[in-house]
Amino acid sequence: MTDSRRAILAFILIAGVLLLTPRYIRWISPKPESTEAPSEETIPRPDTLPAPKTEEVPREAEYEPEPQLAAPLAPIAQLWDEEQTVIETNFYRTAISSRGGGHIQSFELKEYRHGRSTGNVQLIHDVPRDVNLRLSYVNIAGDTIHLVNNFEVLSAPAQDSVLLSEGSLTLSYRHTFASGARVVKTLTFQADSYTIPIEIRWENADRELGISTYEIGWPNGLQPAEKVLREDETYGKVYVYQGGELEKEGSLRKGRLNRKTLKGNTEWVALRNKYFTSAFIANADQPGEYGAFAAVSAPYDEGGVGTENLTRYFMAMGHNAQQTVQMTLYLGPLSYFIIRDLDVDLERTMNFGFSLIRPISKLVLLTLVFFHDFIPNYGVVLILFAIIIRILTNPLTKKSAMSTQKMQLVQPKVKALQEKYKGNPQKLNQEMMALWKAEGVSPFGGCLPILIQMPVLIALFTVFRSTIELRGQPFVLWVTDLSVPDVVFTLPFSIPLYGSGVTILALIMGATMFIQQKISGAGANPQQKPMMYIMTGMFFLIFNQFPSGLNLYYAFSNILAIFQQRNIRKHLTADTAAKPTAAPKSKPAVKPKKKKSR
Repeated sequence: MTDSRRAILAFILIAGVLLLTPRYIRWISPKPESTEAPSEETIPRPDTLPAPKTEEVPREAEYEPEPQLAAPLAPIAQLWDEEQTVIETNFYRTAISSRGGGHIQSFELKEYRHGRSTGNVQLIHDVPRDVNLRLSYVNIAGDTIHLVNNFEVLSAPAQDSVLLSEGSLTLSYRHTFASGARVVKTLTFQADSYTIPIEIRWENADRELGISTYEIGWPNGLQPAEKVLREDETYGKVYVYQGGELEKEGSLRKGRLNRKTLKGNTEWVALRNKYFTSAFIANADQPGEYGAFAAVSAPYDEGGVGTENLTRYFMAMGHNAQQTVQMTLYLGPLSYFIIRDLDVDLERTMNFGFSLIRPISKLVLLTLVFFHDFIPNYGVVLILFAIIIRILTNPLTKKSAMSTQKMQLVQPKVKALQEKYKGNPQKLNQEMMALWKAEGVSPFGGCLPILIQMPVLIALFTVFRSTIELRGQPFVLWVTDLSVPDVVFTLPFSIPLYGSGVTILALIMGATMFIQQKISGAGANPQQKPMMYIMTGMFFLIFNQFPSGLNLYYAFSNILAIFQQRNIRKHLTADTAAKPTAAPKSKPAVKPKKKKSR
């Protein structure tokens, strides 16, 4: 295989991986169910909901509550005034209302800044007529009821605002029905955790419930938090986890995903956007009766800037009202180390790539976080990581580079053989293999470093796009967030592959890549020069929309490769001068024997 063909092969491999990497997450996910375009009849609105059911109460095995994402048709009469408690812990500041028996009105994360504003991330999208942690059931008459009214406060601090720096705080609420049934909901907030234990206890449930199952639901999704609004849309999903199997649905740009209920022991249900998640986690000895989810494309007002449709998720978990239920709400960041420690496989909601890349992605993340414990700047950590990777791959890179340089030196001999045996391909291949063996070179040696670096590059891309550890982490000067492109200027138009943002690190990456290729001799052959220019240009265009941390890593890795290639070339030149390549010995001509005269 000639240098030109090897360059073309390398270019195809690299371009294919880079072009497909941003899409592989969607490829390995199941395709969402087809949905019809939304209309006034298909999207539920608070003022136009289906009439209550009047048919016979279905059997328990067939029970499936209505897929309402909005408030009930007729709210239950209010017997108590609404009371609110504001709780500030080491991790968040939240406002809890007695509406619905512990409705989370707001949940502000203290350690994470909002991508589009000066404040912190706010996870709650508060709907005036609906509640989070909503209890729903089918009553004796067969009507679907959502408890969104004010509950009686049984346990709460005397003051309206509490600073919880240690320990825990419990809020307890009760609703009493006209039938004599009661339901008590208790929430426990902890100073050093994103988890909120929840207890639900029914009394005389058979007087109110038509069947023994009720559900706790989260109807309003999560508030978008990223600078690019569509990133939350792209990474948004909702899950049901049962018996080690994960059922999931992705975001919807159009239409509506009708409610889907999966009956059976349910460990947890969860929904997420790009970097944050909300999950109902059942106790190990008390799994849910079923898990359910739905999604609707609903208007979202961007702080008065404009309104556009975004996917809003619904999740729910069913429980038996005949027993006291204890479960946990996790509401916080999609941090691998935090949710892994919950020991319920909630980290399955994070995508670390396909099976071959997944272990590498986790190892990369562990390495970066480990070094960040000692070096507080992730940009410096990435530079150190690039140095480590170069050191580990140096023996193979050196061998490959020397093989490439030697291949250039033997090109005259290769051309001579091609000219000599141009009519005999079989003999040409034999002579070429003999020449390569004698010179100690391999035609495939130049591709090995690229193939080895690619898994690391893909793993870095996955880590930057799916883990919160690098979100909002600055490097220096204009690089204020390593998880997004370092855009310094936005064009009034968009260029295919490149986008509309001008990034400095992508320019540096492209320039260093071009220099590295020139020094390595990739363009020594005139036939290879166009391919070198095309490959560098493709990398520059594609990487422009990649996270700035990835460009920082690759640019510095190129700089290291430049010095490495110069050093290899210097040693190779010295070795060649001291021990020139021996020309192949030609056999002496055989003189014809003289005939003896008789």
